[in-house]
Amino acid sequence: MSTGRASANWGGRWAPGILMLAAIGVDLLFWDSDVRLIDGGALPLWLPPLVTVLVHQSLWWCRSRPFSVFWVQIAFGLVSLAVPLWQPFAGLLIALYAVATWAGTRQARIALGAMLVPFLAHGIGSAQTSVVPLQTMLVLTGLWWSVGAATWFAGRRRSATTARLRKWHADQEALLEAATRQERLALARELHDGVANTITTVLIQAAVARQGSSDPDQAGLTGIETAARRAMEEIQAMLRLMPREAEALGPGLADLPDLLAVAASAGLDVRVTSLGTPRPLTQATELAVYRAIQEGVTNALKYAPAGAACEVELRWEPPSCW
Repeated sequence: MSTGRASANWGGRWAPGILMLAAIGVDLLFWDSDVRLIDGGALPLWLPPLVTVLVHQSLWWCRSRPFSVFWVQIAFGLVSLAVPLWQPFAGLLIALYAVATWAGTRQARIALGAMLVPFLAHGIGSAQTSVVPLQTMLVLTGLWWSVGAATWFAGRRRSATTARLRKWHADQEALLEAATRQERLALARELHDGVANTITTVLIQAAVARQGSSDPDQAGLTGIETAARRAMEEIQAMLRLMPREAEALGPGLADLPDLLAVAASAGLDVRVTSLGTPRPLTQATELAVYRAIQEGVTNALKYAPAGAACEVELRWEPPSCW
Protein backbone atom coordinates (compact mmCIF):
# COMPACT_ATOMS: atom_id res chain seq x y z
CA MET A 1 0.00 0.00 0.00
CA SER A 2 1.09 3.52 -0.63
CA THR A 3 0.54 4.45 3.03
CA GLY A 4 2.87 1.69 4.16
CA ARG A 5 5.59 2.81 1.75
CA ALA A 6 5.28 6.41 2.85
CA SER A 7 5.52 5.30 6.48
CA ALA A 8 8.57 3.20 5.75
CA ASN A 9 10.34 6.17 4.19
CA TRP A 10 9.02 8.54 6.87
CA GLY A 11 7.68 11.03 4.36
CA GLY A 12 10.36 10.63 1.71
CA ARG A 13 13.77 9.31 0.84
CA TRP A 14 15.69 12.29 2.20
CA ALA A 15 13.57 12.93 5.31
CA PRO A 16 16.03 11.28 7.79
CA GLY A 17 18.90 13.35 6.44
CA ILE A 18 16.88 16.55 6.61
CA LEU A 19 15.87 15.80 10.21
CA MET A 20 19.48 15.04 11.14
CA LEU A 21 20.72 18.35 9.70
CA ALA A 22 17.86 20.22 11.37
CA ALA A 23 18.69 18.69 14.77
CA ILE A 24 22.36 19.58 14.40
CA GLY A 25 21.51 23.12 13.36
CA VAL A 26 19.03 23.69 16.20
CA ASP A 27 21.29 22.28 18.90
CA LEU A 28 24.24 24.37 17.78
CA LEU A 29 22.09 27.46 17.27
CA PHE A 30 20.80 27.43 20.85
CA TRP A 31 24.22 26.64 22.29
CA ASP A 32 25.91 29.86 23.32
CA SER A 33 29.43 28.40 23.01
CA ASP A 34 29.74 28.19 26.79
CA VAL A 35 31.89 25.13 27.58
CA ARG A 36 32.31 25.67 31.33
CA LEU A 37 32.04 22.54 33.46
CA ILE A 38 30.37 22.37 36.85
CA ASP A 39 33.69 21.56 38.52
CA GLY A 40 35.23 24.76 37.15
CA GLY A 41 37.02 23.32 34.13
CA ALA A 42 36.18 23.78 30.46
CA LEU A 43 35.79 21.67 27.34
CA PRO A 44 37.62 22.35 24.09
CA LEU A 45 35.43 24.60 21.96
CA TRP A 46 35.44 22.16 19.04
CA LEU A 47 34.28 19.16 21.09
CA PRO A 48 30.52 19.95 21.51
CA PRO A 49 29.93 20.53 17.75
CA LEU A 50 31.82 17.36 16.89
CA VAL A 51 29.93 15.25 19.43
CA THR A 52 26.62 16.77 18.30
CA VAL A 53 27.28 15.86 14.67
CA LEU A 54 28.39 12.32 15.53
CA VAL A 55 25.50 11.55 17.90
CA HIS A 56 22.86 12.91 15.55
CA GLN A 57 23.97 10.46 12.86
CA SER A 58 21.77 8.01 14.76
CA LEU A 59 18.70 9.87 13.47
CA TRP A 60 19.16 8.05 10.15
CA TRP A 61 17.59 5.01 11.88
CA CYS A 62 14.69 6.82 13.55
CA ARG A 63 12.15 4.86 11.49
CA SER A 64 13.72 1.39 11.62
CA ARG A 65 15.08 1.48 15.22
CA PRO A 66 13.33 4.32 17.00
CA PHE A 67 13.74 2.92 20.52
CA SER A 68 17.51 2.41 20.13
CA VAL A 69 17.96 5.92 18.72
CA PHE A 70 15.90 7.28 21.61
CA TRP A 71 18.27 5.79 24.20
CA VAL A 72 21.29 7.19 22.35
CA GLN A 73 19.70 10.64 22.50
CA ILE A 74 18.78 10.14 26.19
CA ALA A 75 22.43 9.44 26.99
CA PHE A 76 23.51 12.46 24.97
CA GLY A 77 21.04 14.69 26.83
CA LEU A 78 22.70 13.85 30.16
CA VAL A 79 25.64 16.04 29.13
CA SER A 80 23.83 18.89 30.87
CA LEU A 81 24.93 17.41 34.20
CA ALA A 82 28.53 18.28 33.30
CA VAL A 83 28.00 21.28 30.98
CA PRO A 84 24.92 23.03 32.41
CA LEU A 85 24.53 25.57 29.62
CA TRP A 86 24.54 22.92 26.89
CA GLN A 87 21.11 21.36 26.24
CA PRO A 88 21.21 19.27 23.02
CA PHE A 89 17.55 18.24 23.01
CA ALA A 90 16.53 18.63 19.34
CA GLY A 91 17.59 15.10 18.44
CA LEU A 92 15.97 13.77 21.60
CA LEU A 93 12.61 15.32 20.68
CA ILE A 94 12.83 13.89 17.16
CA ALA A 95 13.64 10.44 18.55
CA LEU A 96 10.81 10.76 21.06
CA TYR A 97 8.37 11.58 18.25
CA ALA A 98 9.62 8.58 16.27
CA VAL A 99 9.10 6.22 19.22
CA ALA A 100 5.60 7.58 19.86
CA THR A 101 4.74 7.19 16.16
CA TRP A 102 6.38 3.96 15.08
CA ALA A 103 7.21 1.90 18.19
CA GLY A 104 4.80 -0.25 20.16
CA THR A 105 2.54 1.07 22.89
CA ARG A 106 4.71 -0.28 25.70
CA GLN A 107 7.88 1.29 24.30
CA ALA A 108 6.07 4.58 23.74
CA ARG A 109 4.97 4.67 27.39
CA ILE A 110 8.49 3.90 28.59
CA ALA A 111 9.80 6.77 26.46
CA LEU A 112 7.23 9.15 27.94
CA GLY A 113 8.65 8.54 31.41
CA ALA A 114 12.30 8.20 30.41
CA MET A 115 12.43 11.59 28.73
CA LEU A 116 12.11 13.21 32.16
CA VAL A 117 15.66 12.06 33.01
CA PRO A 118 17.65 14.33 30.62
CA PHE A 119 15.30 17.24 31.27
CA LEU A 120 15.77 16.83 35.01
CA ALA A 121 19.55 16.57 34.46
CA HIS A 122 19.47 19.87 32.59
CA GLY A 123 17.49 21.46 35.42
CA ILE A 124 19.92 20.17 38.03
CA GLY A 125 22.94 21.33 36.05
CA SER A 126 21.49 24.77 35.44
CA ALA A 127 20.57 25.08 39.11
CA GLN A 128 24.30 24.85 39.98
CA THR A 129 24.91 28.23 38.38
CA SER A 130 21.70 29.95 39.53
CA VAL A 131 21.03 32.13 42.54
CA VAL A 132 17.64 30.40 42.93
CA PRO A 133 18.62 26.77 42.25
CA LEU A 134 15.38 25.03 43.23
CA GLN A 135 13.21 27.39 41.23
CA THR A 136 15.52 27.13 38.24
CA MET A 137 15.48 23.33 38.37
CA LEU A 138 11.70 23.10 38.62
CA VAL A 139 11.00 25.66 35.91
CA LEU A 140 13.46 24.26 33.37
CA THR A 141 12.47 20.64 34.05
CA GLY A 142 8.77 21.43 33.80
CA LEU A 143 9.22 23.52 30.66
CA TRP A 144 11.22 20.89 28.81
CA TRP A 145 8.95 18.06 29.97
CA SER A 146 5.93 20.00 28.66
CA VAL A 147 7.62 20.32 25.27
CA GLY A 148 8.47 16.61 25.32
CA ALA A 149 4.93 15.63 26.33
CA ALA A 150 3.47 17.69 23.47
CA THR A 151 5.89 15.98 21.08
CA TRP A 152 4.93 12.56 22.43
CA PHE A 153 1.19 13.19 22.09
CA ALA A 154 1.70 14.45 18.52
CA GLY A 155 3.50 11.20 17.69
CA ARG A 156 0.77 9.07 19.26
CA ARG A 157 -1.86 10.97 17.33
CA ARG A 158 -0.03 10.35 14.08
CA SER A 159 0.33 6.69 15.00
CA ALA A 160 -3.43 6.40 15.51
CA THR A 161 -4.10 8.21 12.22
CA THR A 162 -1.69 5.94 10.35
CA ALA A 163 -3.34 2.85 11.87
CA ARG A 164 -6.77 4.07 10.76
CA LEU A 165 -5.49 4.75 7.24
CA ARG A 166 -3.94 1.30 7.01
CA LYS A 167 -7.17 -0.30 8.18
CA TRP A 168 -9.15 1.74 5.66
CA HIS A 169 -6.85 0.70 2.82
CA ALA A 170 -7.04 -2.94 3.96
CA ASP A 171 -10.84 -2.75 4.01
CA GLN A 172 -10.90 -1.20 0.55
CA GLU A 173 -8.61 -3.91 -0.83
CA ALA A 174 -10.80 -6.57 0.77
CA LEU A 175 -13.90 -5.05 -0.84
CA LEU A 176 -12.15 -4.91 -4.22
CA GLU A 177 -11.02 -8.52 -3.89
CA ALA A 178 -14.53 -9.61 -2.92
CA ALA A 179 -16.05 -7.74 -5.87
CA THR A 180 -13.53 -9.31 -8.26
CA ARG A 181 -14.24 -12.75 -6.83
CA GLN A 182 -18.00 -12.27 -7.21
CA GLU A 183 -17.52 -11.15 -10.80
CA ARG A 184 -15.46 -14.23 -11.59
CA LEU A 185 -17.98 -16.49 -9.91
CA ALA A 186 -20.78 -14.90 -11.92
CA LEU A 187 -18.80 -15.54 -15.11
CA ALA A 188 -18.16 -19.14 -14.05
CA ARG A 189 -21.86 -19.59 -13.34
CA GLU A 190 -22.78 -18.31 -16.80
CA LEU A 191 -20.23 -20.61 -18.44
CA HIS A 192 -21.43 -23.65 -16.50
CA ASP A 193 -25.19 -23.15 -16.45
CA GLY A 194 -25.51 -21.85 -19.99
CA VAL A 195 -22.70 -22.64 -22.38
CA ALA A 196 -21.21 -25.81 -20.90
CA ASN A 197 -24.46 -27.74 -20.63
CA THR A 198 -25.45 -26.79 -24.17
CA ILE A 199 -22.10 -27.86 -25.59
CA THR A 200 -22.30 -31.16 -23.69
CA THR A 201 -25.66 -31.89 -25.30
CA VAL A 202 -24.32 -30.99 -28.77
CA LEU A 203 -21.28 -33.22 -28.19
CA ILE A 204 -23.37 -36.25 -27.26
CA GLN A 205 -25.88 -35.75 -30.06
CA ALA A 206 -23.12 -35.28 -32.66
CA ALA A 207 -21.45 -38.50 -31.52
CA VAL A 208 -24.75 -40.40 -31.76
CA ALA A 209 -25.61 -38.96 -35.18
CA ARG A 210 -22.18 -39.82 -36.53
CA GLN A 211 -22.44 -43.35 -35.21
CA GLY A 212 -25.89 -44.03 -36.68
CA SER A 213 -25.34 -42.27 -39.99
CA SER A 214 -25.08 -44.36 -43.16
CA ASP A 215 -23.44 -41.52 -45.04
CA PRO A 216 -19.79 -42.42 -45.62
CA ASP A 217 -18.91 -38.71 -45.57
CA GLN A 218 -19.27 -37.85 -41.91
CA ALA A 219 -16.80 -34.98 -41.86
CA GLY A 220 -19.49 -32.52 -40.85
CA LEU A 221 -20.58 -34.49 -37.81
CA THR A 222 -16.98 -35.23 -36.91
CA GLY A 223 -16.18 -31.53 -37.13
CA ILE A 224 -19.12 -30.67 -34.86
CA GLU A 225 -18.03 -33.25 -32.32
CA THR A 226 -14.40 -32.10 -32.43
CA ALA A 227 -15.35 -28.45 -32.11
CA ALA A 228 -17.70 -29.18 -29.20
CA ARG A 229 -15.04 -31.21 -27.38
CA ARG A 230 -12.46 -28.44 -27.90
CA ALA A 231 -14.93 -25.85 -26.61
CA MET A 232 -15.58 -27.94 -23.50
CA GLU A 233 -11.85 -28.26 -22.86
CA GLU A 234 -11.42 -24.48 -23.17
CA ILE A 235 -14.33 -23.81 -20.81
CA GLN A 236 -12.92 -26.25 -18.26
CA ALA A 237 -9.52 -24.56 -18.54
CA MET A 238 -11.14 -21.17 -17.90
CA LEU A 239 -13.03 -22.49 -14.89
CA ARG A 240 -9.80 -23.81 -13.41
CA LEU A 241 -8.53 -20.21 -13.40
CA MET A 242 -11.53 -19.07 -11.41
CA PRO A 243 -11.53 -18.93 -7.58
CA ARG A 244 -11.81 -22.21 -5.74
CA GLU A 245 -15.38 -21.33 -4.88
CA ALA A 246 -16.17 -21.82 -8.55
CA GLU A 247 -15.98 -25.57 -7.90
CA ALA A 248 -19.37 -25.20 -6.25
CA LEU A 249 -20.76 -24.25 -9.66
CA GLY A 250 -19.75 -27.55 -11.24
CA PRO A 251 -22.28 -30.33 -11.78
CA GLY A 252 -22.81 -32.95 -9.10
CA LEU A 253 -24.80 -36.11 -8.46
CA ALA A 254 -28.04 -34.14 -8.64
CA ASP A 255 -27.26 -33.41 -12.32
CA LEU A 256 -26.77 -37.08 -13.30
CA PRO A 257 -30.43 -37.69 -14.23
CA ASP A 258 -30.30 -34.95 -16.88
CA LEU A 259 -27.07 -36.32 -18.32
CA LEU A 260 -28.41 -39.88 -18.47
CA ALA A 261 -31.73 -38.70 -19.94
CA VAL A 262 -29.86 -37.10 -22.86
CA ALA A 263 -27.90 -40.35 -23.36
CA ALA A 264 -31.13 -42.39 -23.28
CA SER A 265 -32.79 -40.10 -25.81
CA ALA A 266 -29.75 -40.60 -28.03
CA GLY A 267 -30.32 -44.37 -28.15
CA LEU A 268 -28.46 -45.89 -25.20
CA ASP A 269 -30.15 -48.37 -22.88
CA VAL A 270 -29.15 -46.63 -19.64
CA ARG A 271 -29.35 -48.64 -16.42
CA VAL A 272 -28.52 -47.05 -13.08
CA THR A 273 -27.92 -48.97 -9.84
CA SER A 274 -26.90 -47.72 -6.44
CA LEU A 275 -25.20 -49.95 -3.84
CA GLY A 276 -24.64 -49.00 -0.23
CA THR A 277 -25.91 -46.08 1.80
CA PRO A 278 -25.58 -42.66 0.16
CA ARG A 279 -23.83 -40.03 2.24
CA PRO A 280 -22.86 -36.38 1.70
CA LEU A 281 -19.80 -35.78 -0.46
CA THR A 282 -17.69 -32.71 -1.02
CA GLN A 283 -18.49 -30.64 -4.07
CA ALA A 284 -15.13 -31.47 -5.59
CA THR A 285 -15.83 -35.23 -5.16
CA GLU A 286 -19.28 -34.96 -6.72
CA LEU A 287 -17.79 -33.03 -9.65
CA ALA A 288 -15.15 -35.76 -10.18
CA VAL A 289 -17.83 -38.50 -10.13
CA TYR A 290 -19.99 -36.59 -12.60
CA ARG A 291 -17.06 -36.04 -15.01
CA ALA A 292 -16.11 -39.74 -14.90
CA ILE A 293 -19.67 -40.85 -15.71
CA GLN A 294 -19.97 -38.16 -18.40
CA GLU A 295 -16.80 -39.40 -20.09
CA GLY A 296 -17.98 -43.02 -19.95
CA VAL A 297 -21.41 -42.21 -21.40
CA THR A 298 -19.86 -40.15 -24.19
CA ASN A 299 -17.49 -43.00 -25.11
CA ALA A 300 -20.39 -45.46 -25.09
CA LEU A 301 -22.30 -43.26 -27.51
CA LYS A 302 -19.27 -42.98 -29.75
CA TYR A 303 -18.17 -46.60 -29.95
CA ALA A 304 -21.06 -48.88 -28.85
CA PRO A 305 -23.75 -50.00 -31.32
CA ALA A 306 -27.17 -48.37 -31.23
CA GLY A 307 -29.36 -49.60 -28.37
CA ALA A 308 -26.38 -50.93 -26.41
CA ALA A 309 -26.73 -51.16 -22.65
CA CYS A 310 -24.92 -48.56 -20.59
CA GLU A 311 -24.71 -49.54 -16.92
CA VAL A 312 -23.95 -46.85 -14.36
CA GLU A 313 -23.23 -48.19 -10.89
CA LEU A 314 -22.86 -45.93 -7.88
CA ARG A 315 -21.18 -47.87 -5.10
CA TRP A 316 -21.25 -46.19 -1.69
CA GLU A 317 -18.55 -47.37 0.69
CA PRO A 318 -17.78 -46.20 4.22
CA PRO A 319 -15.01 -43.59 4.44
CA SER A 320 -11.51 -45.00 4.88
CA CYS A 321 -9.52 -44.19 8.04
CA TRP A 322 -6.58 -43.53 5.78
